[in-house]
Amino acid sequence: MLRNLESSINVRTRVIGLFALIALMGLFAFACGSSDDEEAAPAAAPAAAAKAAAPAKEESIAEQYIGTLEGPATVVDSSRFPSSFGEAPQLAAMVKAGKLPAIGDRLPVQSDLLVIDTIEGIGEYGGIWRRGFTGPADKWNGYRCCTGPDHVLFWDYTGDIPEPNVAKSIDVSDDGRVFTLHLREGMRWSDGVPVTADDWLFWYEDMYGNEELVP
Repeated sequence: MLRNLESSINVRTRVIGLFALIALMGLFAFACGSSDDEEAAPAAAPAAAAKAAAPAKEESIAEQYIGTLEGPATVVDSSRFPSSFGEAPQLAAMVKAGKLPAIGDRLPVQSDLLVIDTIEGIGEYGGIWRRGFTGPADKWNGYRCCTGPDHVLFWDYTGDIPEPNVAKSIDVSDDGRVFTLHLREGMRWSDGVPVTADDWLFWYEDMYGNEELVP
């Protein structure tokens, strides 16, 4: 009976040892798997972050329907100024008839010319000018290009930045209260009279300062 008891104890010990070995092997395998997952996670994280940080770019309405904005630019390098000039056939006929001075006598001095760099060339006189117009709220589209005689300053082709036009340049004081306009030497009115600062004084003193005209 003592032998049977010892045999039973030995069997139980072996069984318990076998289960303990199986449990240790399972823990070892789980630990190895966790380590592999932890090592793989950092590699996958940057890819996921990059994917989240770079969403697909949607085209704006302007990109879809308007395209690239282009326009003429004012040439400021006097070395690129032309040395010969053309004019409308109607003006050339007036010069030939002696009713208008030659074009060289009607322009400012060479260094003070207003030269525009076109996109597709000078073009031809006459014809039909077609422009886009989006509706009543787009009044500035027509106003900025068709406002009558030349202005002292005008808009660039974007319609947002004022640039010199009749004036050669403009200086603004640091406090933004004084604007100094530099005129183009040799510029003339249509009747050939020179354009000078006296014309601005006439406007300010005799017109703007006239209470009958400007109450």
